[in-house]
Amino acid sequence: MHTHAFSSDMSEQVKRIRQRTSRRYLANVVRMLLSLSCLIGIQIAVSLFLEDQHLLGAPDTIRMSALVITGISLITYLFALRIFRWTRFRTGEQLLFVWLILGLFGTLSLMLFRLPYSVTFLGLVYPTATVILLLFGKSLSKRSSMRIGVPAQLFPQLDSRAGAFVSMESASLPEDTIDAVVVSDEQLADSSWTPFLSWCALNAVPVIMLHDYVEAQTGRVDLENFTFNDLLRVRSSDAHLFVKRSFDMIFSLAFLLSFGIPMILVAVLIKLETTGPAIFVQQRAGLGGASFAMYKFRSMVANAESEGAQFASMGDKRVTHIGKFIRKYRIDELPQLYNVLRGDMSLIGPRPEQMELLEELIEKVPLFPLRHSVRPGITGWAQVCQGYASDIDSSSKKISYDLFYIKNLSFLLDMTIIMRTIRILLTGFGSR
Repeated sequence: MHTHAFSSDMSEQVKRIRQRTSRRYLANVVRMLLSLSCLIGIQIAVSLFLEDQHLLGAPDTIRMSALVITGISLITYLFALRIFRWTRFRTGEQLLFVWLILGLFGTLSLMLFRLPYSVTFLGLVYPTATVILLLFGKSLSKRSSMRIGVPAQLFPQLDSRAGAFVSMESASLPEDTIDAVVVSDEQLADSSWTPFLSWCALNAVPVIMLHDYVEAQTGRVDLENFTFNDLLRVRSSDAHLFVKRSFDMIFSLAFLLSFGIPMILVAVLIKLETTGPAIFVQQRAGLGGASFAMYKFRSMVANAESEGAQFASMGDKRVTHIGKFIRKYRIDELPQLYNVLRGDMSLIGPRPEQMELLEELIEKVPLFPLRHSVRPGITGWAQVCQGYASDIDSSSKKISYDLFYIKNLSFLLDMTIIMRTIRILLTGFGSR
């Protein structure tokens, strides 16, 4: 191994790996430039359509609007080039969120500083620019071009659809060019692999742990091999927690003010259909496992839990006609904005479980209490990936998503959850 590690053949392979990485990055830069060129061409066409003038000779309202859209597009594309190599989350979803936030910021800046702008121009160009961005993000999120070296004995543990894998029969680079190497604890403990892995680190050949790669592809942790130390190694900064809590307070208050009248109408409809309170109060497990009163619009008959707490099931007869609609589109969760404002919950986090079911869940899923290390949320990673948990088995799967969220707690993951939540609100995915 020592003679192979520093041979000219190995050096040539590293050279090819670096060239392959550079070509892929250059190709993405070319895609970015083509996307920007397409956007500018569309803006020129819209300027000619509206004012019969080229963009450079158009009125200030058109030029300023074009400058803002081009600027936020460039920032979003550069952000995309920064994160496209990360395997954790889908690029397109994060790009769309950044794009929408920058678009809102740009619009507010135009209004705040009283800069000239054209509503018609923005209305025509911005949706088109969004489509171009999504196509760009989709091209980046494709990982079929990534070639990953994998020890032969690890092949059965990988999904062949998740990437292009190259078999490694020994601790050396295969003949085919690869972009990274995936190994397990077995290789780390094998002394015959140590020189090769050290050589990879010194020569900028990425080495990825198998469980990290599988987690990145599935969005779940492996409960059988997950330990408390996995969470101890990943601690969110105080700054991130402060920003997250500030975000929760500002947006929960804004949403309550915005949806106040529609919420009153929903409450009236619930009262008209069935007897009983419009708001359903239930004890749920919060941060640290502490009990708190969680508020929801009542979507079931008044005595739905007369025989004790239980999971809702598909086609549950306890659900009212109004309840079916508000559950499908998550309208029943809106009163929890008050819980977020109070600090019981967060906008994003693991869904809080019923206190009455907690003991049984912990008995069946010993890792369940670890999800109480963060505030529960109105929406979360498990909800957008799996949907509603209807029994103990699905709750076990759900915690694998929840622990992935806690382990990878970040602004990027929160952005992904927000975008998927919007899609769910439009489709009703996972409702009961």
